Amino acid sequence: MALHIGAKLFALGLVLLSLLTAFRAERPEPRALAIEPYATVRAEPHEAVATLHEPLGPIANPAFVLRATGYNSDPRQTNADPHTTATGTRTRPGVLAVSRDMLGGEIPYGSMVRLHDLGTYYDGRNPGRFQSILDGQGLFIVEDTMNLRKSRQVDLWFGDYASAVAWGVRRVRVEIVRYGYDGPVLDAALATRFEGTPVLTAASGGSAAR
Repeated sequence: MALHIGAKLFALGLVLLSLLTAFRAERPEPRALAIEPYATVRAEPHEAVATLHEPLGPIANPAFVLRATGYNSDPRQTNADPHTTATGTRTRPGVLAVSRDMLGGEIPYGSMVRLHDLGTYYDGRNPGRFQSILDGQGLFIVEDTMNLRKSRQVDLWFGDYASAVAWGVRRVRVEIVRYGYDGPVLDAALATRFEGTPVLTAASGGSAAR
């Protein structure tokens, strides 16, 4: 019993000795921070940074301003099978043809777009003249292409030659609503599936327009 108590006292003494040694050890002198605050007064005002009220991040609906022509299902304007698109579907209300230079990445097959009439192509006259027709159609789906010589252009199919001539050559704003067949939907108002209405159709023929 006495040996057990002596062992405890000896251990307690070692702990006290360690604490005393630690307190007596010399401590390093505190060092001043090397960084000092400073301010620079500019001669010219700095451009304001974006606030939370300004749009940030990617554009919700990418858009392109393009030349837009019109034609109908005539073999002289398309090919020997003017009612079949380049993707193998039948021409129907809302099918749109896009020039091949834009199919690679900007507006691929399967994209759904909304069109805005900006007026005649050369002088911008009568903007919105056909907007009620475009709005009546709603969304267009890219399922056809155009002749190799065409660039930065879309082609809208009409049911008759006279309507295509009346459309003429116009400038349109093409707003992408869905990118490709399986791409992200960029517009929350997009319908779950495409349904055309017999108001206006776009593009026919695998080799498409003039």
